[in-house]
Amino acid sequence: MRMKTIILFIFLYVSTFLNAQVEDFEFKLYDTSEEIVPLRKTSQTIGKCCQLGKAMSKLTGGLSDVYLTQSELNNDGSFTVFFVSMFTIGFDTELTQFGLENPTSKISSFHLANEEKFNLLQELMIMGYKAFKAHPIMKRIKYIDISQVLKGGKNEGDKLLLRFNNKKIVKYVSFQMFDSETGFKTSGRPIFSKFIGQLFGSTEIISTDH
Repeated sequence: MRMKTIILFIFLYVSTFLNAQVEDFEFKLYDTSEEIVPLRKTSQTIGKCCQLGKAMSKLTGGLSDVYLTQSELNNDGSFTVFFVSMFTIGFDTELTQFGLENPTSKISSFHLANEEKFNLLQELMIMGYKAFKAHPIMKRIKYIDISQVLKGGKNEGDKLLLRFNNKKIVKYVSFQMFDSETGFKTSGRPIFSKFIGQLFGSTEIISTDH
């Protein structure tokens, strides 16, 4: 009986303490995380291109089956292109806040020295898209070495490839990066090739006549 009394006393004490904690807590809902922790972005988002996965996840209702490629113009005039394997919808807003070490998503990126290299990247992607011929039945895969766009940037010396593939007549392009020291590869999920312009801030859809 004495033990039950002690337990009851402890329970009432803890409950009173927790209630006091809750009453002191200012409960407020925010629309964005930036209202709580300001973003430390030192860049401006130029463009981004997303692809919803066909096999939607049952657990998340498909919310995690989203892939993103996003380009950022840095304050010093250089560019960073991110490619994310998987992330939760809305995460891209904070992509450049938390960077490559964020544990909630697998992010890779490469750095371009200036606008000239950024424009060259776009031109090479469009040229590759038009040169790659999709097969109506068989899946084809082709690669282009575009490491020259990395010259002068922080990733100079690494290997950057464009990987083109098709599902029937629909063409896709993705990035593959190889670290110069370790040889490790990071790969981006494919984006619809005719929407390449979205990555560079354009609403123009590349002609499918080529």
